[in-house]
Amino acid sequence: MPDRGRRSRPRPRPRPRTVRGRATAAVALVAGLALVVCSAVLLYAVHSNLVASAQTEARNQVDKAAERLGSGTPPAEVQAALPQVSLDTAPSTEAPVTGPPASGVASAEISTSSGLVLIEAYPNLTPAHTAVITLTWVLIPSIALLVLLVVYLTWYAMGRALRPVEGIRAEFADITAHSLQQRVPVPDSDDEVALLATTMNGSLDQLQRAVGRLRTFTSDASHELRGPLTTLKTRLELAMARPDRAEWTAVGREALRDTTSLEEIVADLLLLARLDARQPLKLRPLDVADLLRRTVAERYPERPVVLVVHADPEERLPGSPTALSRLFTNLLDNALRHADSTVTVELCGSENELVVEIRDDGPGIPESDRERVFDRFTRLDNARTRSEGGSGLGLAIARDIATAHGGTLTAQAPHPTDHGARMVLTLPLPERG
Repeated sequence: MPDRGRRSRPRPRPRPRTVRGRATAAVALVAGLALVVCSAVLLYAVHSNLVASAQTEARNQVDKAAERLGSGTPPAEVQAALPQVSLDTAPSTEAPVTGPPASGVASAEISTSSGLVLIEAYPNLTPAHTAVITLTWVLIPSIALLVLLVVYLTWYAMGRALRPVEGIRAEFADITAHSLQQRVPVPDSDDEVALLATTMNGSLDQLQRAVGRLRTFTSDASHELRGPLTTLKTRLELAMARPDRAEWTAVGREALRDTTSLEEIVADLLLLARLDARQPLKLRPLDVADLLRRTVAERYPERPVVLVVHADPEERLPGSPTALSRLFTNLLDNALRHADSTVTVELCGSENELVVEIRDDGPGIPESDRERVFDRFTRLDNARTRSEGGSGLGLAIARDIATAHGGTLTAQAPHPTDHGARMVLTLPLPERG
């Protein structure tokens, strides 16, 4: 039994499925309505003007007949001269009526020697009706032809306008993760389609860089993790091969060191993943000078770190204490690893930003490597080994933390009176209300 209580869904009305078809249909509808309205107004105006002209002519005929009758011309001669008017020599005794009545008939009464004469003239409306009918039959095919012309021109213009979009779509459909170097064609026209293509190519550039960076990162991470794992596995295999001769305390100590190294690399990778995912940091008003003092005092109590503060002690910026402490630690660890004797940390403040400089008196960074040092798993020639150069993630993490705070971190040339590496961190201050 069919379910009588279930209501059938109304079938959707057919409509064009493409932008070109919808635009053409909309333009055709608007053009058709506009032409119909204009034609109706034209017909009304023509009909009204012709009817008014006929009524004016009837009024003129009545005036001429009245003038002739008033001058003594017999009614028969007036009737012969003006066949459009009719004369009634036995008018009613009511008051004279002049002007057109409701029916549009022009009339007047005039006193003659033979008595009162009623003059009437009916407007000839046949030319008005004929003109309206003729004009209607002319307008109907004209409107149809104009609508067809508008449809054709719109269809053609939309096709020309959307042709670059089809080219962009076809090219974009061929782009895969293995062909990110391809780009969509940018039309020569300076319009929205060209802007769309330019924006898409910019997004593809960013995607290609991100995928390339991810592939490099994955490869480097696998390499970095494979080293400690291989060392740990080898030590354990050697110890297990000769368990009676193995120094298990030393084996355990070395295995713990390798495990700690792995743990640090994994922790750095997780932090980088969170920073890449743009996860929001928990920000609060922060005294950067106080955070620097505590970081130096707690982590480097016996290391040659000189802290110089020139900023206003009441100057605060929104920041994450944990993230910024990690940033300063990474920069100081890197500087102490390469310093000959001293690391200097200088904090300066201005109206719009705080600037932190961390300088060491080591060999410095060549100009060609001052940007490359922030790449992940990068070690310069003088610090390629893991024991000397760390995991190669410290400066990359520091820059990502600076970016997450809206700041910048760069390696710059040392001051003219100094030598060694110079890291410059810039953090924006909130606007003062």
